[in-house]
Amino acid sequence: MLIATWNLNHSVGKTRFRAEAVNSVAALQADVVVLTEYYPGYYPRDYESVFRADLSKAGWHLLASEIVGEIANRVLIASRFPLEPFPLRLPDFDRQFPPNILCVTIPAAGIRVLGIRIPAYIGEDKPYISRSWDWLESTLSGLHDMPTIVAGDFNVNVDSPRAKGGDHFRRILANGWRRSAPKGQGSYFGPNGRRAEIDHILCNSGLSFTDARYVTEAGRFQLAGTAGALSDHAVVLAWAQRK
Repeated sequence: MLIATWNLNHSVGKTRFRAEAVNSVAALQADVVVLTEYYPGYYPRDYESVFRADLSKAGWHLLASEIVGEIANRVLIASRFPLEPFPLRLPDFDRQFPPNILCVTIPAAGIRVLGIRIPAYIGEDKPYISRSWDWLESTLSGLHDMPTIVAGDFNVNVDSPRAKGGDHFRRILANGWRRSAPKGQGSYFGPNGRRAEIDHILCNSGLSFTDARYVTEAGRFQLAGTAGALSDHAVVLAWAQRK
């Protein structure tokens, strides 16, 4: 199964919605795509229904994370196979993190997928970084009962400091979760050409990865890395197979 994760860079409506993102998702030719920073609601309000309708017409099954009644990024999972929601006890320390979490099962494959984005908390909200990672680490400890993939924007590198969640991330990787280790320089294209490996695909011991890589082009679409690209994040793409 080919798994992809891509941060759309909607930035809760601060960037222009790009309708061609639908076609670029299809061009990835993946089986499952976890889309983070999904927030098409302002361009105009019916763009979300158009965005999802276009994906559905292209043959995708879709589930999106909850709407919390305030401006917050969300997660959308698109799959070539039917999806079922998987209930998790969501964090309750703020209203930004829950919409950035979506867990589903793919019954046809016997696989669970957790799509996630750890918000980039700053200022007085910065302590929520540690609380977010506390939640994720605790939640993942209970997800070893079936083959599971965790994909999204973690806003952390493997070598990030403790304050950014680095210690939590390294413990997760030491406790039975494997990172796909994509080929390339990183997924995030920051200022002054800075690159960072903050988008990840993980799996537990029920799965293994092959041919993981960062993707900046799909078909005729420039996903990231140049002026005018659809996002400031490349796609992370990996083959996952059951053991």
